[in-house]
Amino acid sequence: MDTIRILLVDDHQVVREGLRHMLELEADMEVVGEASDAKEALTQVELLSPEVILMDIKMPGMDGIELTRQLKEKQPSCNIIMLTLYDEYLTEAIEAGAVGYLLKDVKREELARAIRAVHQGRSPLNLSLSRDRLTELVAPAEGKQRAYLSERELTILRMIADGVTTKEIANQLFLSQASVKRSVHRIFEKLGVYNRSEAVSEAYKRRLI
Repeated sequence: MDTIRILLVDDHQVVREGLRHMLELEADMEVVGEASDAKEALTQVELLSPEVILMDIKMPGMDGIELTRQLKEKQPSCNIIMLTLYDEYLTEAIEAGAVGYLLKDVKREELARAIRAVHQGRSPLNLSLSRDRLTELVAPAEGKQRAYLSERELTILRMIADGVTTKEIANQLFLSQASVKRSVHRIFEKLGVYNRSEAVSEAYKRRLI
């Protein structure tokens, strides 16, 4: 039986310990590493080449959505399952490159099935996500405009509205200017605009800021 190599990415040690204990009960799974933030995760992925990554969304510094996006750019073959307390980030997680989305109240058996599914090339979604919620997130009603901006993107959008420059945004959020530029580009794409002034105008129309 092939062993599935797993990396845990969560800023709470107790969560990582709980996940490790759960997964150690599965004969075909091995937790090869842990990371508490984006920097550790990027290093661990490069060193350990895990086959499946369990990724938290809410972390200090770079959040799990942006980290997923960067990991997929560097390691397109990595399989990332978002494991979170929040159901509202499904769409942007999938857009960032996650192949699964589970809530943290998931049972061990369901978590194990999801990891095996991802390892086999399938994309599991948590059964705790209601059908109505999935429909709303994945296929919004006709004519209903949704932006699906992450918290980081909303923060950057508000800073843009305040006239903050790219360099200043990068300094205040402890990001590289290249990362900020990528975020701004995604904001433009999601809002269907081409520049900062249009983005601010559209954001006010949608009551995002």
